[in-house]
Amino acid sequence: MRGHRELGSEQVMNLLAGKTRAVVVTLTFALLLLTACSHATKPVPPPVTLGFCGNNLQVRPGVVLVVCNTDDITARSLIWSDWGKPTASAKGSATVDLCAFTECASGDYIYVPIEMTASKIVHCSKKTRAYSTLRYVFPRGSPFKNMPAIGYTTGFLGQDQTVPPKNQTVRLTC
Repeated sequence: MRGHRELGSEQVMNLLAGKTRAVVVTLTFALLLLTACSHATKPVPPPVTLGFCGNNLQVRPGVVLVVCNTDDITARSLIWSDWGKPTASAKGSATVDLCAFTECASGDYIYVPIEMTASKIVHCSKKTRAYSTLRYVFPRGSPFKNMPAIGYTTGFLGQDQTVPPKNQTVRLTC
């Protein structure tokens, strides 16, 4: 038999090992392709935002105007935790105008710690979700020492609202 030769056992083993590797590589590639396609169909929800006084939606804002249309209380240097979850919290520093609820000729500003909790995520549009409730607390007590328990101010979106000097829950809109 011309041109035909017998393979040794080592050559047969190498040939089988090569074919086995080719089958394993092909099956692995098919499995990876199927896995990638199944993950691609899952929609990714839009990020959760928070609006400054009902507009300017931002993710993890570093500054929040607590009392809208004024600089009576402005939270700054906010560090958020659990952002995007049903309840997110932040710690930072608040610039507070002590003259906001009394008669002063000019502002008397101090800086105090503030803690904020954003909650109640709502869908604003197909591409936007936002926290609808914001609560703030002064952990060391009210900076308004000689104030009654409740003061009044024109606040969120120009509406008259009650502003307890110690803490407040504000309703937000998209």
